[in-house]
Amino acid sequence: MSINLVVMPAGPALVPDLAPADMVGRRIVAAVRSLIDAAGPRPIHLVGSRSPRWETGVAGSFRAWGAPQVEVSAGRHLPELVQRHVLGERASAIGSVRGELGVLDPAALTLVAVDGSAGLTPRAPLTLLERGPEADQWCRDLLAGHGAADSGFLAEAGVLEPELWLELAALSPQRAELVEADTSHGVGRYVAAWQI
Repeated sequence: MSINLVVMPAGPALVPDLAPADMVGRRIVAAVRSLIDAAGPRPIHLVGSRSPRWETGVAGSFRAWGAPQVEVSAGRHLPELVQRHVLGERASAIGSVRGELGVLDPAALTLVAVDGSAGLTPRAPLTLLERGPEADQWCRDLLAGHGAADSGFLAEAGVLEPELWLELAALSPQRAELVEADTSHGVGRYVAAWQI
C-alpha cells in the first residue's frame, strides 16, 4: 500500500520521560516510525491542533508538560511537539505545519495527530463517559475505512477537538488500515495508514 496519510496520537504519553511505564506507547511510536519509513523519502506535512490550550511559551520544549530535558527542533503546540519527537531525525523532512487538513499534497506524507475520546475509563482525563466507547468505535471504524455515520455526538463523548476527525471523515481513502488502537490510559489512541 502506497500510503500518503498517517494518523497518530497527539498526547504526551508517547514521550518516554513523561510516561516511562507506557509500553503500548513505545509500540505506537514504533508503528508510526515504520509507516513513515515505508512511505519513502518525501516531504512530511504535520497536521494537528493549534489550539491555545496546547501552546507553550518555550519553542521545541516539553517543559510545560513536566519534561524540560526533552527538546525537539521547533514547535509551540503539544501535537506538533509530539509529532517531532516521534519523527526524531526524520523531522528534517518536515515541509509544512498546519492546524487543518486542507488540500492534501499527494506527493507528501501527511502526519495527522488526533486523539479519540478522553472518557474511556473511570481514571480517564474526563472520567468514564457514557458515550465514550461509542466514540472509540466510531474512530476505529473511520480509520479502518468503514466510513462513519453520525458524528454529532463526538464532543459529548469526550473527543476534545472533533474538527480534525470530521475533516478525516470527509476524505475518501482508496485504502485504509487501522494499525494500532489503544485505550489503556482512558484516551483513544490510534495509528492508521491511508492512501488518498
